[in-house]
Amino acid sequence: MELNVLFWNVQKKDLTTQIVNIAHSRSVDILILAENPVSTVRLVQALNTTGPYYFSNHPLSQCFKLTIITRFDHHFIPPVDESDRVTIRHVRLSTSVDFLLTGVHLVDKRSHSADSQNEAATLVADQLRKAEERLGVNRHVVIGDFNMNPFETGMIKANGFHATMSSEVARKGARTVQKQNFPYFYNPTWTLFGDLNKLAAGTYYYAHAEHVCYEWNVFDQVLIRPALLDNFVKDSLQILETDGSVSLLTRRNMPDKAKYSDHLPLFFTLSF
Repeated sequence: MELNVLFWNVQKKDLTTQIVNIAHSRSVDILILAENPVSTVRLVQALNTTGPYYFSNHPLSQCFKLTIITRFDHHFIPPVDESDRVTIRHVRLSTSVDFLLTGVHLVDKRSHSADSQNEAATLVADQLRKAEERLGVNRHVVIGDFNMNPFETGMIKANGFHATMSSEVARKGARTVQKQNFPYFYNPTWTLFGDLNKLAAGTYYYAHAEHVCYEWNVFDQVLIRPALLDNFVKDSLQILETDGSVSLLTRRNMPDKAKYSDHLPLFFTLSF
């Protein structure tokens, strides 16, 4: 069984047509949207004009910054812990398909300092660890707009997300720092920087008149616990540059934020 997962920050725009095109062309099973202004009912209706059929977000969800639509009923992906910017779901489709799926949309750089972002990362990472311990589930994938690059402190520090670029390092399970164990996440989105094999050099572009400016960023990321590494299809991870019909980029290969979003969608597959 394969599950195709898509995340997209749609920048508060009605991108129903593009979302439907991607979902159908990519056979998306789990769709997670940030900054989505369109009602879930309307999106599901648009998606279900032709099969396969999708189901709306869980009615008890209290995370209003994220929209989740799936090709299976919401009873199979109930929320187990939520806050305004985080929704932790327990996906249980069968004995083998049993894992935690977390969507995040963390605080942005325009309104928060690097120190504030690092502290927010610490709090969310602690929330994730506590949910894993409470439920006794160590198979966990986290996806969303972290508003940080993979190399920033909140992403890599031990009491933050502790996300490494190496799957072999992640397979160690945890690292001990000052007599305390911190579990690893594997972060494959390090590989998405640059335009060597694609047009877009990241998921988000912005330039400013400062001496240090990355211009291209990978704020949209997926993190995977070691117990789920064998289910992650590495070659599936990609930044989507089209919706299957039209390009989401400008002529200069930047995200076309005038027509679509300032973020590009992130896609990957889990195989069970």
